Amino acid sequence: MKSDGHTTINAKAEEPLDFSVALDKILEYLPQEYSDKTEKQYIDALILATRTSYENGLYQFAYIQYHMLFMTAVYYALLQISFVHKKELEKGLYYLLKDRYSEFWKESNTKKGELYFGSFAIINESDVFMLLRVVGLENDFLGELKDLVKQRNNYAHANGQLLLTSDDLFLDAISNYNEKAEKVINFLKTDLIAFYKKSIGEKDFYDPEIRACSDADEQMEQEFIKKYSLSQTELNWLRKIQLSEFDDMNGAEEIKTLHCALIHYYIELTRDDYIPIADTYIQNKYHENAVGFIENEMGISAYECGKYGAEFPLYECPECGEEQLVFDQENGKYHCFACDEDFTTEDLARCDRCGCLMKRDDDWQLCGNCTEEIKRD
Repeated sequence: MKSDGHTTINAKAEEPLDFSVALDKILEYLPQEYSDKTEKQYIDALILATRTSYENGLYQFAYIQYHMLFMTAVYYALLQISFVHKKELEKGLYYLLKDRYSEFWKESNTKKGELYFGSFAIINESDVFMLLRVVGLENDFLGELKDLVKQRNNYAHANGQLLLTSDDLFLDAISNYNEKAEKVINFLKTDLIAFYKKSIGEKDFYDPEIRACSDADEQMEQEFIKKYSLSQTELNWLRKIQLSEFDDMNGAEEIKTLHCALIHYYIELTRDDYIPIADTYIQNKYHENAVGFIENEMGISAYECGKYGAEFPLYECPECGEEQLVFDQENGKYHCFACDEDFTTEDLARCDRCGCLMKRDDDWQLCGNCTEEIKRD
C-alpha cells in the first residue's frame, strides 16, 4: 500500500493475469503486420507504458493509456473502411470536417499521400466515431463511445486527484473498452469478407505471373494482411471461408493456394505449439522439395552445413527410397516429402554397417542393402 498523504492506491501485483488477458484481447483488434516500423514502435511503447503503469498500481494512468490503445483500434478500423468503402468514407469526412477537409489530406497528415491510422487523430475523438455510420453505427452505441471519451477526459485533467485507485474498477473499465472494440470491429465483418473475396479473385492478385509476389505466402502476407492492416480477429473471420466457395472463380486453384496461405498464417499465429513439419498445408507446399522446407521453414542452410561440417537433416526415406525425408530434431519427428510417411525417433534406427536410416528392428540392425551385400559376399 502506498500513500501520498491524500490518496491511497491499492496495488495488487498478485493479480496480473486478469490484466494480461484483457490486454491480449485488445491486441487481437490491432494489425498483425504494420506498414512500417514506426507504427509497431508506437504500439509497443503504448503496451509497455500501460503495463508498467498497471504493475505499479497507477491505474488512472494505465486507464488513459488503455484508452489510447482502444482509439488506435478504432482508427485502424476506419482505415480499413477507407479501403472497403472509399467513396462513402470520403463523403463522411467531407461533411464532418467541412472547411478542414483539405487539411485532412495534407502531406503532414498522411504517409506519402496515403492515409494511415494516425491520420484520423486530427479529428476530435467524440466526432470521429460518426464515421462508423458508414458501416452501420447506431445512435445508442455512438452515445456509449462518446461516454468513453468523457470519462477519459475526467481522468486526464491535472486536478491533483487520483480518481481511479481500485484494481477491480480498473479491470472492469478496460473490459468495457474491449467489449466496445469488439463491437466496432464487428461492424466490418460482412463487408471485409466480401472485400477479401473480391480482392483474391482479381487476376493481378492471384496470377503468379503478374502478381507482386510469386510466393503464395509472401503475396498473402504483404499484399493483403499487411496492406489492409488485418487483425487476428479479422483473420479468424476470413480463414473460416470454405475452399469450395472459390470453385467457380477464374484461377480457382491459385486462389485456393492463396487462401490456404492465409489459413496457414492464422494457424501459425495462434498456436504456440505450432510445428511446421506436421502442418498439412506446409507438407503440400514443399512436396518433392524437402530441401526448400529445411532451408525456409527450419532455417537450416545446406551451404552452411557443408561449410562447417554439420549434418544437413535430409535422408533417404526407408518407405519409398526417395531422398525427401526430413528430420525435425527439436520435435523428434520425421516426414517424407515424397510419400508423406511420418516417423518418430522410436520408429527409425541407424544401420550398424552403413549408417543409413532404416525402420527399427530390435532383432536386426542392418538395412536391406547391407543385408543383400553380405549375402552376395
